[in-house]
Amino acid sequence: KLAGIPGVLIHGRFDLGCPLENAWQLAQAWPDARLVVVDDSGHTGSSTMAKAVPAALDGFAR
Repeated sequence: KLAGIPGVLIHGRFDLGCPLENAWQLAQAWPDARLVVVDDSGHTGSSTMAKAVPAALDGFAR
């Protein structure tokens, strides 16, 4: 049902509250999604995460 709907999943590698496995499984089930793993971030984010979010949104700009 997600086919044809683009998306970007941004996940902090060190997020202990929401394991990376969950984001990976969603990415596998969502054909048009891209998974971005932020290596230096946990659940609360980081400066790298703060840059990844607008970069992902820019990909949807018309």
